[in-house]
This record gives sequence, C-alpha cells and structure tokens, in this order.
Amino acid sequence: MTIRPAGQLCLALVVGLAAASAAAVSAQAADPMVGTWKLNVAKSKYSPGPAPKAQTVVISGTDQARKLVVDATPATGAAQHWEVSGASGVDLPVTGTNPNADTYTFKRVNPTTIEAQYKKGGKPTIKQTAVVSADGKTLTVTASGMDATGKPVNNVAVLEK
Repeated sequence: MTIRPAGQLCLALVVGLAAASAAAVSAQAADPMVGTWKLNVAKSKYSPGPAPKAQTVVISGTDQARKLVVDATPATGAAQHWEVSGASGVDLPVTGTNPNADTYTFKRVNPTTIEAQYKKGGKPTIKQTAVVSADGKTLTVTASGMDATGKPVNNVAVLEK
C-alpha cells in the first residue's frame, strides 16, 4: 500500500470529482429532449383552436428523474403553469394548473422520441408524442384524445430551442 501526501490525495479527489461531474453533464447534454423550448405559434396547428398565445417548456434531468415545467398563455383566460417530475413508466402527479391532467406518464420510445399520457381523475385524456428533429433545434409534439371536458383534441405544436 502506498501512502500519499495529503495534497496528492486531495488533488486526486478533485480530479475524480471533476471527471464525474463532466461525465454527468455530458450524458445529460446528449439527451436531445433536454432544454428550453418555445412554441412557434405560426408553425403549429390546434384543432379545435385557438392556439395558445405563447408556451415555454423546460425539460431537464434523465428518464429516471425527468422534470418538465410548462408555462402557457392561452388564447383566453389566465396564464397556466404546471410541473411534473419523476421516473418514466409511472403516473406522476401534476402540480399547478393543467386543465387536462392531474397525472402524467411518459416513456422513451427512442433517443429522439417520448410518448406521454395525460390523465384526469384516473381517466386518460390526451396522448402526446414528442419528437426532436435531427438537428436538435425543433421539438414537434403531436397530441390527440379528449380534453377534460370531452372535446376532441388533435394538435401539432412546433417548439424551438
């Protein structure tokens, strides 16, 4: 066993922690879903309309500990803010104001695609498929199903980094 001076041990620990931190940041950066996405209303289609005036989606973490934060300004009514966090494959509680969901479940389909199911009172409402473009600059979210009031939803939201 080699005994190292305290300075060498401390330096080895700092280098090891820096390498581990860089690897964690690199792994998260490699996920094309991670980032801040803003709705391009002109490129999006909402049926039934009208489209929201604005929407920002911030996605962070990994599939084992994903966090989603949504801020939306609807065409009418008060601004909406809601969040969800947790692992894929389980019903996660929605906090804040999402009129179509009190739980949210997501699963990774492939590196650039995630599917999500909204539920209100245990009943499925809207299903979404989110796909990141090859250049990583566009997130297209296709949503279909029924909203919480029973109206059909068929939306294609185009969000950009």
